[in-house]
Amino acid sequence: FMEPAVIVCLGGILPFGSIFIEMYFIFTSFWAYKIYYVYGFMMLVLVILCIVTVCVTIVCTYFLLNAEDYRWQWTSFLSAASTAIYVYMYSFYYYFFKTKMYGLFQTSFYFGYMAVFSTALGIMCGK
Repeated sequence: FMEPAVIVCLGGILPFGSIFIEMYFIFTSFWAYKIYYVYGFMMLVLVILCIVTVCVTIVCTYFLLNAEDYRWQWTSFLSAASTAIYVYMYSFYYYFFKTKMYGLFQTSFYFGYMAVFSTALGIMCGK
């Protein structure tokens, strides 16, 4: 479990778990055209995401430094950024089970925008 690949895969589970419920409401407001009006709660979830991401990254980096692994820089970045991979996987679940979209244009539009959103979230969490 001290391999960088394992740490990167497991590093995003806790931050994703902290924003899991809020992601449903954000997806619903964006893709199902529902009104989203709980901006204070979204700000609280953003603060929780930042705190959990920092704590997970510190623990992952500590494990690598304790094992005297010289590859800690990228693993530290990717362990936090892997939250975006879980968000992108959740977007697959949301597309197939919560939306009624079909067709090539809607599918490419949805997954293209979710790839951009997930990339931006990964860069934000990684920094």
